[in-house]
Amino acid sequence: MILSVDTLQQWMKQGKTFSLLDARHDLKDEQKGKRLYNNAHIPGAIFIDMVEEMADRTLPEGGRYPMPSDEAMIEMAERKGIDEATPVVIYDEGSGGMAAGRAWWMLSYIGHASVYILDGGFNEWTSRGYQTTDERSIPTRSSFSATIRTERKVGHYDVAKRSKATHLLDARAYERFLGEQEEHDAKSGHIPGAASLFWKHVLNEDGTWKNKEQLEQEFQLLGDKNKEVIVYCGSGISACPLYLGLEQAGFTNVKLYPGSWSDWITHDYPIQKGE
Repeated sequence: MILSVDTLQQWMKQGKTFSLLDARHDLKDEQKGKRLYNNAHIPGAIFIDMVEEMADRTLPEGGRYPMPSDEAMIEMAERKGIDEATPVVIYDEGSGGMAAGRAWWMLSYIGHASVYILDGGFNEWTSRGYQTTDERSIPTRSSFSATIRTERKVGHYDVAKRSKATHLLDARAYERFLGEQEEHDAKSGHIPGAASLFWKHVLNEDGTWKNKEQLEQEFQLLGDKNKEVIVYCGSGISACPLYLGLEQAGFTNVKLYPGSWSDWITHDYPIQKGE
């Protein structure tokens, strides 16, 4: 779900109870998000680290940013002071919610039903002249009663054995899908049978989110909204806002392949280049 910066500001003025997460992250500079948070963030925000808290690189497989176990995700929520009922708002720099989308997906996966991405992120917040601070907020540990939504996730074996009727969407830039450019992973190309749908198609030109009608138009070629749709990207990050966009448009059977391309190429599966 998408929340405007004006609504967030109103919540603050009204004293509404909610959790606020700063998920800023840079794939090329993994410490940048923490530096940005320490310099300035939205008052009350708690930093969530992509590498240390939204991935588990001790796992033997799962791509560049392996998705943590169910137990680790629940532990993360409790450590951040998040319970299953209180609304959560997540923002990143303002790139449309790529990093925030990962945190949104994780909390939704463990059963939280009121998780929002801040439309336009930190950039939109500051452009409106709203207050920022460098004062760190220390969360009080909570208890999270989880309902694991296993239907929202697939592994490499599920992708390999998927039905012919399933839509497999590659959220990376088109050049990476074609195999013409690859700066993150050891091999280039895409999973055979996938279609390219760059994740930023869920956004307007100014980086804010498209509305439901615009998203329905964006995904109209997919047809039946109840048909299975699997989304992947390079490492299970940018596919998350595409996942959210599909849900916003009314698709009911969307699944994330968390390991994505960086996991697929570590197994004995074929790859494809070009169209």
